[in-house]
Amino acid sequence: MIRKYTQQGKNHVNQDICDHQDYVVWMIDGATPLFGDDLLGGNDVQRTMQQISQQLKIQSKKYDTLSQILFHACKAVEQEYQNTISNYEQIEKYKLPTFACTMIKIHEETIDWYAIGDCEIYLDGEVYTDDRFARVNQRNQQPTDDKLILLQSSRKLLNNDKSEEGYWIGSLDGKGIIHGKGGILPYDGTSPIYLYSDGMSKVFADKQLLKEKIQVESEAFIEYIHANRHRTTDDITMIEYTGEKDD
Repeated sequence: MIRKYTQQGKNHVNQDICDHQDYVVWMIDGATPLFGDDLLGGNDVQRTMQQISQQLKIQSKKYDTLSQILFHACKAVEQEYQNTISNYEQIEKYKLPTFACTMIKIHEETIDWYAIGDCEIYLDGEVYTDDRFARVNQRNQQPTDDKLILLQSSRKLLNNDKSEEGYWIGSLDGKGIIHGKGGILPYDGTSPIYLYSDGMSKVFADKQLLKEKIQVESEAFIEYIHANRHRTTDDITMIEYTGEKDD
């Protein structure tokens, strides 16, 4: 069974998206555009995240590993833009939409997991994420007279393996996808698995309700969101997988 919850933040349209196809589940958090949101026809980040999510449904039927599925989803969307945006190849990569993502693939007794960027997966008291991205968040908290310039300077370091400050993140060219974190976990289907955005991780900072295996969209879940929404102005999104059969 799949349960979802998403809520737009205060700063822009909702750039999170979560979904699933068969036994593959994903959470995508589009990065805030720092160089304009209209290089690809308008509302670039939200629209691109939606396109990648749709491609994940397609590519999950063609490829086996989560990194392969995500890579080919990104390349398929990139190809669409290359075919329709005449100056696409002239746009600097760091100006194009980027994203964090977590994914799982359910098997009979195990799950595969994958993460790039600061989305998280929660299962049985453990958080699985790409903890390397904390370094980027720390960089972005440096004291500065111009926050935008600082954020832009960090964004320019994406998927840059020639700089000590470079970092891997999801992008249309798929360059960083192979460098995501992941692994295999035992799973007997009795516990819920939660995938959520960094905004939602701030709301559920203590993870207490996740420890209690709360149902996404339940009354208690919604009440908790309302009581703790002040912790972030970002979009908040969570998708829950359980081994239960849909009604």
